Amino acid sequence: MANIYNDAFKDIKELQIPFKLCNSTHVFHQYTLKVQNGKRDDLIKYLDQNGIDTRVYYPIPVHKQKAFSKYSSINLINTDVLATSCLSLPIHTEIENSSQKYIIDNVLNFFK
Repeated sequence: MANIYNDAFKDIKELQIPFKLCNSTHVFHQYTLKVQNGKRDDLIKYLDQNGIDTRVYYPIPVHKQKAFSKYSSINLINTDVLATSCLSLPIHTEIENSSQKYIIDNVLNFFK
């Protein structure tokens, strides 16, 4: 499924697909994309309106969480950017091919 997503999204300039080293494997328990140009929340809303569930697994950077408030002054630019630009699409062994195609088609339509 991850390979199908990667092939479908590889030419969309506003998306950064997961990077995988040639000699490595990945279980893809999450399929996470980085959405460029501040469009992540609009994409989430668009997909939700079309019945597609997405997740933002780490919406609050660890250095901004209450338990780590003594680190709140630390400047972690990459962490902050990722917290506002990443989302995960459905991926698991029970998704039908037609469902994945529907997800892909909606993502592609959003970026047209």
